[in-house]
Amino acid sequence: MQDEVTKHTKQIYKTARDPKHSIGEKVKEIIIEICIIVFAVTLSIWFHNWSEHRHEQKEVAEFLRGLKDDLQKDVKLLEQNKNIIVGLDSNYRFLLTSLNYNGDSRKTDSLIKNHLYFSIPATHANIGRYEGFKSSGKIGTIENDSLKENILVFYQQTIPDLVYAETYVNTLQLKILDFRIDKSEKTSLKNLLLSEKAQSLLGLAVHNFEVNIQEYEKALRQVNKIINEISEVKQ
Repeated sequence: MQDEVTKHTKQIYKTARDPKHSIGEKVKEIIIEICIIVFAVTLSIWFHNWSEHRHEQKEVAEFLRGLKDDLQKDVKLLEQNKNIIVGLDSNYRFLLTSLNYNGDSRKTDSLIKNHLYFSIPATHANIGRYEGFKSSGKIGTIENDSLKENILVFYQQTIPDLVYAETYVNTLQLKILDFRIDKSEKTSLKNLLLSEKAQSLLGLAVHNFEVNIQEYEKALRQVNKIINEISEVKQ
């Protein structure tokens, strides 16, 4: 391209200094050469931009294919952790509503033990591919605005909110576990859990389990929407 511009520039210079041509002829030939140069430069810029855009979209397509795989793995983890919380919520609700049972204390404690279990869910989403693409400044090359926004919302807002909610209920579980560990041999589990502090912790846990379930459901809706949008992108 540079050689062509140089060639036509020299031709303009040569035409301008040619004594055999009239001024009109010189102006006409110079204008033609300038038009050739402008066209060649414009075509070169267009081709360069087209080639660069094509390369960017190949990178986007590769990123989206990998992201779809990551999200499908995340779906399994989210469903697994949601099921854990659903089970905890059911058991803790039972403990809140059934502690007034006045039967044999040993049977009551046995019943409580069957429902007082602890599980610490942790959602470690597959964010490596997303973080790498984002840190390289390429998120903006995703041309589907809806898909781009949904990806950003999922990783920048939904996942952090979900992890925060998980951390809080896990902390509550550990506090309730401390109660169970520290109880004296003479204190029944029923009386332990009927204490004001234990009741407050159980109530907080139940409330936040419900919040967690809603967070999981929101995350799953978003993930499935992103996966569907990726599937619709022409690659």
